Amino acid sequence: MEFSPQLLHIENLKKKAESISDIKPEYLQAFWSKYRLEFNYNSNHIEGNTLTYGHTQLLLLFDKVSGDYTLRELEEMKAHDTALKLVKEEAVNPEHQLSEKFIKKINELILVRPYYKEAITPDGQPTRRLIEPGNYKKYSNSVRLENGEIFNYATPEETPALMGDLLNWYREESLKKELHPVQLAAIFHYRFVRIHPFDDSNGRTARLMMNYILIKNSYAPIVIESIGKKDYLFALNQADTGNLNAFVEYILKLSERWQEIYLRAVKGEKIEEESDFEKEVELLRRNFDERGKVTQPFSPQVALSLYNSTFAALYKKIIEKLSSLDNFFYEKAIQFRFGTGGKYVIQQAEQIETLITDHIGKLSVNGSLELIYAHRGLQTSNSGVIDIYSGLIIRFYEFTYSVHLSSNGPAIFEKKYDEPLTESEITELISLISKQTLNRIKEAKNIANR
Repeated sequence: MEFSPQLLHIENLKKKAESISDIKPEYLQAFWSKYRLEFNYNSNHIEGNTLTYGHTQLLLLFDKVSGDYTLRELEEMKAHDTALKLVKEEAVNPEHQLSEKFIKKINELILVRPYYKEAITPDGQPTRRLIEPGNYKKYSNSVRLENGEIFNYATPEETPALMGDLLNWYREESLKKELHPVQLAAIFHYRFVRIHPFDDSNGRTARLMMNYILIKNSYAPIVIESIGKKDYLFALNQADTGNLNAFVEYILKLSERWQEIYLRAVKGEKIEEESDFEKEVELLRRNFDERGKVTQPFSPQVALSLYNSTFAALYKKIIEKLSSLDNFFYEKAIQFRFGTGGKYVIQQAEQIETLITDHIGKLSVNGSLELIYAHRGLQTSNSGVIDIYSGLIIRFYEFTYSVHLSSNGPAIFEKKYDEPLTESEITELISLISKQTLNRIKEAKNIANR
C-alpha cells in the first residue's frame, strides 16, 4: 500500500502516540471528554439542533440545561451521546463486527421513538410521514443540489440489497487492506449517505459509522464542525458528481487534526483550542457584518420592508408564470399562509399585500410566509385526480431569512435582513419553480397514461 504525504503524516502521528508507554488514564479521559462534547454538539448542530456549545456541555455532564429548547432537541442530544458511547464500546471490542443490525440499532438510539415529520409527496403535495427508528426507509428521499437539480437516493425497494452490498464491500476491503483505514472510513460514509437508508438521521448515523471504523482500526475519531457545514456538503456534492477523492481528502484533513489532538492528549499536553466562551463568540460573530456591527434582527417591520422591496414582485412573477399552466388542469387554487396563522385563498398577487398589511404584526422569529399554487385534476385521457402543488416558503430567523421551494427542502438562498433578493436570484427562483412544476406535469402524465 503506497501512502500519500498526508496519509504518511497521519501514520507518523499514530505511531508516535502508540510509542508512548504507560499513558495516564487521566490523559485519555481528557481526550474523550473533549471529543464527546465536540462530536455531540457539532453532529447535531449540523442537522439543526439549536443547543449552544455551553448548554450541550451542561446537558451531557449534569443533565440540566436552561433555555428555550424543544423536548426533542434535548432528547436527541442525549440519545446521540448514548449512541456515541455504544459505538466506542463496540469498536474496541475485537469480537464485534460492523453489521446492518448494529447500524439499525444506532439509528434507533438516535431517533429515540417514532414520530411524524412534515414531507412532500413526489407530486409536490404536503404530507406527514411516520418515522420509525431503526427501520429502513419506507418512502423515497431526495435532496436539491446547488444547481437546483433533484438528486434521488436509493428507493425503499433497493435499500436492503444496497446496504447488504455496502457491508460486503466493507468486509472485503478490510481484508484486502488496499485502502488506508481513513480512506475506507471516508468512502463508507459517502456510500452510506448515497443510499440514505433511513427516513431520518442518515447524516448522524453515517458520521457515527465512519468513526466506528476509525476507532476499530486504532485511529482517532474525527469531528466535522458545524461551522464548516458548507465545506462538508460541498465535498459530498463533489463526490456526487464523480470526484470521490475530494470527499476523501476532506476527511483526511480532519483525521490529521484529530490525530494531532490525540497525540497531544496522551503526552499530557493542553488540548483545549478554544474555551466555551470563545466558541460562543465565534458563533455570534457569524451574525455580525464585515464592519463589526450586528446585522438587522428580525421584526415585523423588517419583514414588511422585504415584502415591499422584493417579495411582492417575486410573488407576482411566480403567479404569472404558473398561471400559464392552468389549462392543463381542471382547476387551480392559490393559497397564502402565515406559518403560525391562517390560510387564505387568493385570486391574484395583489391580494397578498392586503394580507401582509393585516397580519404581518403577528409574524415572529421562526415564522414563515408560504405561497402555495395548487393545480388540481391534471387533464389526461384516463385520470382527473392528479394534483400538483408548487410554492415558495420564506422562513424568518433571528438575523437571517431563507427561501425554500418546499417545507422540507433545503434553503435555496439564506440572507441577512439588509440583503434583499437580487434580480438574478429572483429570476433563478422563477426558473427553478417553473422547471420543477413542468417536470411534475410530465411525470404525472406519464403515470396517468400507463
